[in-house]
Amino acid sequence: MSIFVTPELLSAYASSQRGNTDVQEFANVTSSIYEVVEGSLFVPVSGPRYDGHQFIEAAVEGGAAAALWRKTEPVPDTIPEHFPLFMTDSPEQVCKDLAAYYLQHHKAKVVLVEGDYTAGVMLRMMTAWMKGRKTAVLNERQLESASDAELILSLDTDTEVVFLHIEENDKRRESLAGLLKPEISLVCTVDAAYTKASNDAGTIVTTLFPPSPSADRNDLPDWLAVYAPLIQTAENSYRRLTGKTHPPASFLRPEVFGFQVMPAMNGGYVLFESEAMEEAELDYSLGWLSHTGNYDRRYLIIDEGFQSDRYHKAVHELFAKHITIAITDVIAVGEKAFWVHDALERAQRDDVISFYYKTHVDAIDKLKEALVGNNLIMYKGANREMIYEILHELNRD
Repeated sequence: MSIFVTPELLSAYASSQRGNTDVQEFANVTSSIYEVVEGSLFVPVSGPRYDGHQFIEAAVEGGAAAALWRKTEPVPDTIPEHFPLFMTDSPEQVCKDLAAYYLQHHKAKVVLVEGDYTAGVMLRMMTAWMKGRKTAVLNERQLESASDAELILSLDTDTEVVFLHIEENDKRRESLAGLLKPEISLVCTVDAAYTKASNDAGTIVTTLFPPSPSADRNDLPDWLAVYAPLIQTAENSYRRLTGKTHPPASFLRPEVFGFQVMPAMNGGYVLFESEAMEEAELDYSLGWLSHTGNYDRRYLIIDEGFQSDRYHKAVHELFAKHITIAITDVIAVGEKAFWVHDALERAQRDDVISFYYKTHVDAIDKLKEALVGNNLIMYKGANREMIYEILHELNRD
C-alpha cells in the first residue's frame, strides 16, 4: 500500500498549520462524519444549510487523525492543541486540487460497469481475476457519502485498476467518468432490448440473452452456463487490461459471486449468501436465483424477515415487488416474514406460489418437499443449521 495523501503534501497546499502535523498518511479522506474511521483526514464541507466545521469534535472522537480547516473559522476550545489542522481558504478546493494532482501523476486503468444485476456478476468476475493486482471498486454506496475528489484521494498511488460501479446516479457517473476516463465501459443487462448508453463511443453492451446467441461453452458448469455471454465479454476486457491471453479459472466457484452452495436431493442446490448483501444488492440475489441453472422450480425461503421491528413491513413489501416471474415459490417463516407473503397475496400474483408458516416446526414438511426435488433454493435467514439438519435427515433416510 502506498498512500497518496500525506502531511507533507497537505502542507504544500495549506497556508498554515496548527497542532502536531507529524502524523501518518491518510488512507481515508471524507467529509462525512459517518465515514470517519481511525486515521481519516476530515474535510469540513460548507453549504447554505450545513457547515462541517461544526462537527469537528465528532470527527476527532470518531478517530480522525487530522482535518483541513477554513482559516477564517474559529477553532473550538474543545479541540486538543496537538490535533493537526491544515489551514486553507477552502478545504473543498484543496481536495479538488489534490485530486487533480493525483490524476496527473497516478493514472490507473479504469473500467466502468453499469446496468442491472448482471453488472454485479461482471464486477465480481473481473475483480476475482485481478487477484494479486492492486484494484479498487468505487460503488453507489460510496457515491452517497463522498465527493468525486474524496473518492479519488482514497485511492493508493499503486492502484492498477479502478472499477467504477454506478447503477442509477447518472450525474455522478458522468462526472466521475469524465475525471477517471474509463478505458473500458461495460453495460450489462438481462434484456437485449436495453439500450442505455449503447450508442456511447467505446461502450460495450453485453446481455444474458443476445439476439444472436453465441456458441455454447462446454467448459462451463451447468449453473454458470447462462452467463456465457457475460463471461466472454469479461474475458475480452481482461485481455485488454492485462495483455494476458486467458484469465484464471477462479470464477468457477460460487463464492466468487457471493454465495455458498450446498447440494440438495435429485440434482437440486441450496444457495446461501456468503456475505452480508446490502439492500442495494437485493436485485442481485434475486436475479441470480432467477437465471442460474436449469431447474424444475426456484424457491425463495425467507426465514424471520429482515428488520428487528416486527411492525416494519415496508422493506418486506419492497422485497415482494422485486420477486421476478422466474421465481416459482416463496416460503416465509416467522412473524416478520409474514409481510412478504402478505404483499404477494394482496398483489394477486398468479406466477408465484406463496406459503406462510408461523414457526419452523410448521414449515418442516414444506421445506423437505423443496429440498427433495430438482430445485434451486435460495435461503435468506440465520438458521442455516436447520437446513443442514433437514438435508442430513433426508440423506440418512
